[in-house]
Amino acid sequence: LVIEEAHQRVKKTDNYGKEDDLITDAFRKFPFNTELAVVAMKIGLIDITNSTNISRYKSKISAVELAECIISIKDIDERIKAGDPEVVNEIAKSNGKINLFSFATKYCCYHNKNVYEKDDYSILDTILKDSLPRYFDDIKTGEIKKWQNSFNYKEYNNYITRKLDELGITLEFRKRKFDHFVWFNNRA
Repeated sequence: LVIEEAHQRVKKTDNYGKEDDLITDAFRKFPFNTELAVVAMKIGLIDITNSTNISRYKSKISAVELAECIISIKDIDERIKAGDPEVVNEIAKSNGKINLFSFATKYCCYHNKNVYEKDDYSILDTILKDSLPRYFDDIKTGEIKKWQNSFNYKEYNNYITRKLDELGITLEFRKRKFDHFVWFNNRA
């Protein structure tokens, strides 16, 4: 399958493949979201490897403040394990000064996959936002932005799930592999 091929190619790259392995190792060694330093480390790791640009927005939120926001989310680890889409919105809203939707999708996705070996979360980033309308004629970038701006992760995640179902894509970790497929075929 084309999606599996793209996923394998991403995994074999010297940078993205090794960084994905690094994220997996770190999240498995430090699975819980209870200690400030550990959560801050995971935030930094995602920021560096995924270009989420959190460090660029230090005037709006610091790594410490974001880590405190994540730790304060009630039952966060159990909820990520269960695939609760609302966790993405709670992280994305953080301190109310910045929308961290893209970062939050990645934070939940990496925990859900690497700690619990599940595939409940779809990542949203600039490449996906710009590329999905090229793959699916029933979505526009404006609608994706609306979901992001209104913190409606559930609708976005349900959309991806529905499209994968419609296409008959039943691979293990299909959401993560679909993300790799879109990224691999649309990276700059």
